[in-house]
Amino acid sequence: MDKNSKRFIDAYNRLDQGMREIYNIKPAINFSDCVRKVSAINPIIRKYEDDIIEYGRLRNAIVHRSGEETIAEPNTNVVEKLEQIARLICTPPRVMDTVANRAIYSVDDNTPLKDVLVRLFETGYSVVPVYKRGELVGVINRKMIVETLGATISAGVDLDEFCKLPINEAIDLGASSSSYEVVGSSITIDNVLYLFQQNRKLSVVIITKSGSYSEQPLGIVVTSDTIDMQTIIDNY
Repeated sequence: MDKNSKRFIDAYNRLDQGMREIYNIKPAINFSDCVRKVSAINPIIRKYEDDIIEYGRLRNAIVHRSGEETIAEPNTNVVEKLEQIARLICTPPRVMDTVANRAIYSVDDNTPLKDVLVRLFETGYSVVPVYKRGELVGVINRKMIVETLGATISAGVDLDEFCKLPINEAIDLGASSSSYEVVGSSITIDNVLYLFQQNRKLSVVIITKSGSYSEQPLGIVVTSDTIDMQTIIDNY
């Protein structure tokens, strides 16, 4: 079995190399500054930023500078944590392999609003991608529908007649432009978490084969899935 020092150095080197390759960070930048730069982009590094910087100092403490000879053995818990972080950065889990919901309900923009309401009630879905001639044009969610129906009732419009309207007439799909992102199927959990952290209005990430708006969705991730994604990261 490898000594803790070897496992630690191997994990440290994988993490260092992985961060620099993924985020194009020059070798001249020292490890601590590299970590700080990546923490602004990667939620995993941000979460463990202080620990990783301490691990960098520990690496210098256990390796003899002249010949890379180890002069100390790190704690097993520290080694396992660094190995976990290195795995998360170098081989992060894909969203499509973990939390992405593949039971997707999408509609054409000329679908009557009442049909969408019934389907949402029957399925419990909270977000619906809307397509026009095969192209994604927006999403609707329960909050948008409730607000639209509330405004309709307040205006004295007949609700039964209103619900017969197609979605593109009943709801302003353009208002949803900041609430969704379309990404390719190779996207990883850390990248999806970053999207949610960067845009507080984001309610759904739609996954297609290559990230094209003209492709049908393969999976969907909603805001509540971030809890499961964080759990996966903690246990990876």
